[in-house]
Formats: sequence, C-alpha cells, structure tokens
Amino acid sequence: MKSVKPVRKVAVIGAGVMGAGIAAQAANGGASVLLLDIPPAGVASDAAPEERNVIAQRALERMIKSGATGALMDVSVAQRIQVGNTDDHLEQLQDADWIIEVVVERLDIKQALYRRIEAVRAPDTIVSSNTSTIPLATLMEGMPPSLREHFVVTHFFNPPRYMRLLELVTSEDTCPEVVERVQAFIDQAMGKTVIRCNDRPGFIANRLGVYWMQVALQEAIAMGLSVEDADAVMQVCGFPKTGVFGLWDLVGIDLMPEVIASLSRLLPAADRFQQYAGPIPVIEQMLENGWHGRKGRVLQGFYRQSVDAEGRKRHEVLDLATLGHRAPQSSTLESAGLRSGQLQELIACEDNGGLYAWRVLSRVLDYATRLVPDVAGDLDAVDAAMRLGYNWRFGPFELLDRIGMAAFTARMQAEKGDLSSFMQHAAGQPCYRDGEQLDHQGRYQPGTTADGIIDWQRVVAQPAVHAFSSSVLRALDQDTWCLEFNCKVNALSNELLDELETALAEAITADKALVFYSDTGIFAAGADLKEFRMMAEQEGAIDRYIRRGQRLFAAIRQAPVPVVAAVAGKALGGGLELMFHCHRIQAHAEVQLGLVENSVGIVPGWGGCRELLARTCERMGPEVAIEQTFGLISGAQVCSSAHEAMQWGLLRETDGISMNRDRLLSDAITQIRQLRDLSDDTDFSRLPPLAETGPEITAEVDSYQYTLEQRLLQLLNQAAQPGWFDRFGDLERRCNLELLQYPASLQRMQAFLDTGKPLRN
Repeated sequence: MKSVKPVRKVAVIGAGVMGAGIAAQAANGGASVLLLDIPPAGVASDAAPEERNVIAQRALERMIKSGATGALMDVSVAQRIQVGNTDDHLEQLQDADWIIEVVVERLDIKQALYRRIEAVRAPDTIVSSNTSTIPLATLMEGMPPSLREHFVVTHFFNPPRYMRLLELVTSEDTCPEVVERVQAFIDQAMGKTVIRCNDRPGFIANRLGVYWMQVALQEAIAMGLSVEDADAVMQVCGFPKTGVFGLWDLVGIDLMPEVIASLSRLLPAADRFQQYAGPIPVIEQMLENGWHGRKGRVLQGFYRQSVDAEGRKRHEVLDLATLGHRAPQSSTLESAGLRSGQLQELIACEDNGGLYAWRVLSRVLDYATRLVPDVAGDLDAVDAAMRLGYNWRFGPFELLDRIGMAAFTARMQAEKGDLSSFMQHAAGQPCYRDGEQLDHQGRYQPGTTADGIIDWQRVVAQPAVHAFSSSVLRALDQDTWCLEFNCKVNALSNELLDELETALAEAITADKALVFYSDTGIFAAGADLKEFRMMAEQEGAIDRYIRRGQRLFAAIRQAPVPVVAAVAGKALGGGLELMFHCHRIQAHAEVQLGLVENSVGIVPGWGGCRELLARTCERMGPEVAIEQTFGLISGAQVCSSAHEAMQWGLLRETDGISMNRDRLLSDAITQIRQLRDLSDDTDFSRLPPLAETGPEITAEVDSYQYTLEQRLLQLLNQAAQPGWFDRFGDLERRCNLELLQYPASLQRMQAFLDTGKPLRN
C-alpha cells in the first residue's frame, strides 16, 4: 500500500473562536501550528510585532488561561502554536502541509484570501475552508486548477476539541491523495469521525439539524405547548437534554435567524426547508427585547437565569403565551414521562405531547429520507452526523427503525399520502439489518467501517462468551476477549469483582488476552459506595473487601496473558486503581481520571497510593514523588485529558492515547500485540526509597479534613523506607480501617450518597 505524506504543520487563518479551537485541536494532535489573523485596523505597518499580531496572540492567551478544560488538552501544547498576521507572515505558509481558512462567511473575502494563499503555498499543500454554508463549487469559481486539485471543505463543529464530527466535502477536481492525507490526519491526530458529504448547502448535520430546530419550535408554538412540555417530549425522542428551546438559547436567538436565512437563500424554492424558513413572531419579539439566549455567563432567552436580592440564582422559563418569564414547571404530560427511545409508545400517546412528537418526527424523518443520495451517500453517514454533530441519541434512520418503517409509512400515507422516493423504494423494510443498510433504491448494502476501527455494534451482535449480571465477556478477535462493564456507573461492587475474577480465570485458561472496557461515558466509578457504606456497619466486612480487591488486582498484574484497560470517559477511585494494575492502558484523549477517595472520607485502598507513588517517581523522580502524590490525592484532583494525565503521572510513557474514540479498541489490540512480544515492565518493587516530605496542610486543625490529610501524609512518607512498595498494600488497608473509626468519615460518605457532592467536614 502506498504511503502518503503525513501532515506535520498546519496553518489556520482566522483566530476567532472557531479558528482558535481548530488550531488548538491540531496542536493537541501533535502538529506544529501557525495561527494567523489580520492586523488590527489602524495599526501601522512598522508597528511592533506584538501590536500587529495581537488578534492571534490574544486567542492563544485565552487558550492558555482556560487550561486543560478549554481548547488545549494540556497547557504545554501551546508551545506548538506560533502566532502572526496575514500581512507580515503569509510567506510562512510555504512549509505548511495543510492551510485551513476560517474567516467570515463572505465569498469575496474568502476568494481574495485563496488567491494570496495560492501565490505562496507549496505545490502539494492542502487548502480547506471551514465554511458551513457556501458550496465548494462556489468557493472555487475562477480559481486555478492547481488550487482546485488541492482544495476541500473541512467543516468542524464547535467546540472543535469536544465535537467529534467533521464533514468533509470534495469535488471532481480534488486529488485522491489530498483526500487521503487530510482525512487520515483529521481522523487519527485530531480525533474526528470524518463523514463524507456531497457539495450541498448545509451539508448533512446543519441541513437536517436546523430544519429540526425550526420544525420543533414552530410546531410547539402552533400547538400552544409550554417550553417545558415541548423540551420534555423532545428528550423522549432521544434529542439533546437541552431540548429544542434550550438548544436555541445555546446556539443564540440572534444567530439562528441568520443561519436559517442563509440556508433558505441557497436551497431551492420547492425544498421543504422553506416551509419553516419564514420569520417567527416570538423570535422577533425576543430580539426586540434584547434576549439573545446564552452569551457567556448570561442566559436570557427561552430560559433565563438571574440572581435575586439575596444573591441566590433564580431559574425562569419563557411563557410563550405572554412572552414573560416565570418559574419553571415540570411537565405533567403522560408522554413526557416515557423513557428516552420509547418512540412507538410516544407517538401512540393521545395527549398533546404524543401529537407534538408525531408532528415533529413525521416531518423531520421524512426530510431526512429526502437527503439520500443527493446530500449523503448512505444512511449511516446521516445517522452519524446527527449523533455526533447534534448529540441525538439516535440518528433519523435509527429512529425510523425504532418506530417501525412499515408503521411509519402507513401513518404517513393515511395522513397525507406523500412519500419520499426513499420511503417508496424501502416498502416498509427496516433501514438496517444484520450489518447491512438500505440504499436509496431499496436494496441492502454491506455496512462499511474504516480501517483500524472495530464496529462495537457488530461485536455486541455476536454471541457472548459469558454474560454476567454486571458485565459481559465478549470476543474481539480470535486471540482477544473483552470484559464490558455495563452496570450503574460501573461501580466495583462485590458482584462485579466476582465477575472480574471469573473473566480473568477464563481468559487465562483459554489463553486469551483480556481488555477491560465500557461503551458508556464511565469506565468505572470506583467502589460501590452504597454497598461500602453498608459494609462499614458490619464487623470485618471492609477489611475483607479491601483485601479481596487487592488480591484480585495483584492477580491481574501477574496474569500470564496480556491485560489492557481501554478507557473512555471517567475512571475514578477504584476504577483508576483497576487501570493501574493492567499491563497497559489505552486511554481516549478525553478521559477524566482521579483518585477521589478523599471526597468520601478515606484514602485509596486497592493500591492507588502505592501505584501513583511509583508512577510519579518514574516520571518526576524520587525527590518529588510523595509531594506530587499527596497533592493529587488530598485534593481529589481529576485530570481533564489523557495528555494532562500523562503530565501528572497517571499514565506512563508506555501507555497509549487514542485521539479518536472510535479507534480505542483497535489501539488496545495493538497494545496487546506489542505486549506478547515484550517483557512486562510493571514491576515497581525495586524502586528506591522516596524523599520524605512535609507539605503544609491548609485544612483547619479541628476538621476531619485535617485528620485525613495528616494521616495520608504519614502513609505516603512510609515510601521513604527501603522495600516500601511490597508493604504498601497492607499500609493502605490499615490506614482506611483507622479512618473509618471516625464518625466524620461515614458522615462524609453518607453526604455524598445523599447529595452527590463532597462534604468538607
């Protein structure tokens, strides 16, 4: 297979919110980045660089100020970003592999910039636009063939770090190697799911998503539904938790009419989008009142947040009849009480919520079927675009299957008898079956999965190796099994520990590598706190529980088959301790990891203190390991990314980071293959004594927090003794048993169970 030139340097022109976010994500992915914007108006051409580069420089400063929860996965990534301006530094585009235009949505400005880029770029440099409205063909009108061959549209979603969707548009002129190069970098380095779209207005996600937002809003107003009722019903459909009115606030009451008008101008007069593209009196009145939705910390739209005279936050909602804000009221509709995804039950409801759901779904799903194949080549592209771009739980064709294609078609015909070409050819058949999907002519075609991606739904569709109560043991390939956690927050209860032990034994017997994994947003949330609290009342139960977990985790580390944790989402407390004892960790870039036992009144007891000491020693040296570990555990700190976890010592250099969530399992298997060829390097027993430390304890002396931190520090300083590593499990156990003698520890635990928030007693 011919290798393509990798993308190593990316230039982004336009340092607004979107451009800066794209630049940051390219840097997160390892690229060197040049971020340019225009010099500010009125600044002389011979002014100092800091004056002429101020727009891009301020964008970079905002990234750094936001820390690892902002656009940068770790502030150290900022070192990869260089700033400049388009008048003084355009020649630096010569060595860029990919130039991304993210300027204002004006054709004249974009085309003038493309001509300047073409004069300086290298012959094989890729150029793309982040436009969401202007067709590629229009952008390239009058442009030379050399640029047309290297030009694509790369439509990111905001914020670029967290939104996984990337819509890629090419033309007949685009060189195949250009597409291959840019798609590989966006997928593997920037972590995006790349959806190929045809060159049509709004592409896939905005074309359908904006239509849905229009239909849902206008139908709710027409039916006289309240904001609360409409949003509650939309959540049953599997649409975002914001509901449609909350999403209008989030996008911006002022921006949505501009987006709608832009799409309306580009779409044919006969397109069904036009039926909902006109002015909306409620929106016009809100804009006249100065209500623009969510703008930073200000929320004043369909929902409003204010502060009363006593400084308390007050939440209100817009009454659509009076256009005044009032206290929110929970929906009393029967339909609103259904679970998310109960589509058949929802549209069968005879209350206004059921009727509203049908009026929205019938229009939106019908519109989706009219986008194939003109806008998207297959159903899965549309479904993925809506799941990833608009946070729908189900894509439109998945929604059709949940309703039932035959039932949906029959009701549509009974009400208006106007079926799309797709619906006519489908003839009531399901959109998906056995790994296949319908095409626009009603024929089933094999589903496609990109190289290096394991289709989890296909794995789940196969018979399980062993189905437990809290987990399922599945086969990933002929050499690898996967234990999928699927209980509530994947808490490590006694039951799940039993299943871990059984799965490990079965994998060893069958000589299968083992991957620990969860397809939810939580890998494992630590001990089952409710069960733990009950055991605290039983003599000896906690002692047995801690010993049992330590024995199991030791068995995982000593297993003769490779054991890898494939981690996405949160891994807290015991969940992180489980990861520590695997031979390797393959972490999604957006993981949140932390030893948070301090929040519930105890310290890590399944080797977390010992393992973190070893890792910080390995990364930072024995002089600072105890101090670093104390800070992370006493503060119950949780990292915001795998990059930050690596800096903290939670991940080792031998662990892997998957930028693309879809590649996590495949990357874990790569780790396993490497482990079969390499010796295990997780034996820390020969680590030297660490430097004893005494950081200041800032908690009040008479508080339980002071006692907890003091006892933690005493425990960690035991690592200053020779041979500390092998003794540390017993020290952790004893420390926890002592702490549980304090009533305040159980008070802290109970408070967390009751409120979900830590008690600082």
